[in-house]
Amino acid sequence: MDTGPNDEDQSECELLGIPLDDIGPGFDQDLGVWAANVDAVEAFLDVTTQFIRLAMPDGTFRVTGLNYPGAQAAWQMAGLKITPDLFAQVQMIERGALAEWNGN
Repeated sequence: MDTGPNDEDQSECELLGIPLDDIGPGFDQDLGVWAANVDAVEAFLDVTTQFIRLAMPDGTFRVTGLNYPGAQAAWQMAGLKITPDLFAQVQMIERGALAEWNGN
């Protein structure tokens, strides 16, 4: 199995201005997460139980975002050190998840 970047990855990196080395030797196409994003994805997955959900009158729910104090406690109990950069990455994932869940 070839674990290096394919032609599509190379053209996407060029388009986005991402150095191809960032997805270099350890890149696994089946994994779906670039090495540079693994810590943020793992931190996000550690706090997926901490989303605030509001019940709507029509029986559906709307997700408003992470309960940050709850997320902070979960990260602390998991032994993760959340740096400002890592937190910013988690917030980007959070915004994408909110848009998907809420149909935006």
